[in-house]
Amino acid sequence: MSNKAVLLFVDDEERIVRLLKIMFHEQYEVHTAVNAREALAILETIPVDVIASDQRMPDITGIQLLSQVRERWPETVRLLLTGYSDLVAIIGAVNEGEVYRFLNKPWNQTELRAVIAEAVEVAHSARATRKQVEAVWEGDKDHKQFSIASQLLAIEGSDPDRQEVVEMFTYDYRVHAASNIKEAIDILSREQIGVIVSNAVVDGVDVTDLLAEVSRIDPAIAVVVTTASPKSDTIIKLINSGRIYRFAIKPLSPNLFRLAVNAAMREHHRRLADPRVVRQRMQNDASRGPGDEIYASFVSNLSRFTEVN
Repeated sequence: MSNKAVLLFVDDEERIVRLLKIMFHEQYEVHTAVNAREALAILETIPVDVIASDQRMPDITGIQLLSQVRERWPETVRLLLTGYSDLVAIIGAVNEGEVYRFLNKPWNQTELRAVIAEAVEVAHSARATRKQVEAVWEGDKDHKQFSIASQLLAIEGSDPDRQEVVEMFTYDYRVHAASNIKEAIDILSREQIGVIVSNAVVDGVDVTDLLAEVSRIDPAIAVVVTTASPKSDTIIKLINSGRIYRFAIKPLSPNLFRLAVNAAMREHHRRLADPRVVRQRMQNDASRGPGDEIYASFVSNLSRFTEVN
């Protein structure tokens, strides 16, 4: 039996999947499908580490396929390949398929290889984690409270919008609120935040780079981003660079938004047991010397984001 990681590429254009198989067959065990039915048949037969699907297919869309994969095989890492920027599809990629990365066609080979390699590592960690946190992964999806340590940070410049988030979750988690980036960094330096809820623009600045740095410092934090003016390019950047977990459009639907944030908190607790995340957190701690806590570096590493008008 092969010890290679298993990839599944899905695209209704046979030339595309043939090309992808040629690119990756030496390093991985590669399977291909030209429609969702074939893809699901493969998934039911063998454990797949990474699935990369095209969005536009004749039977069902890539998002619909990846949503089924998320429900049935949550440890399979999901990538979306597409040649166009459809806003509905991009939002669906985050919220329905929990897509790990969004890749445009035609792709950059170096970038694609790097993303596949990272996705394989994530998949292997996910399988190990699932054995340890089965209750969190498969538990009651409506359950909202985890422990007193479950903390949420709301970053929102608008007082009414910030207060709305605080009131919505004040009985579920310990909620902190920041009206600007400086306040947010101060809270991150003092508290062990599990979920960040942030507007896409704070202090007039796109928060993607800030969130990317937060993810690098502590990959256990899950992020939900909101905006009243969604744009395809912005959301793609938030997915690929900011590593966001969910996306919501204002005005917020309370029921849907609560589901999104609660799912993010479950994801945070899952990540806390993920060997890959634990290893990265330990490396971050070690780089700062003995005795330092993981949040001690937030102020110094994120200080440049406070230098805004």
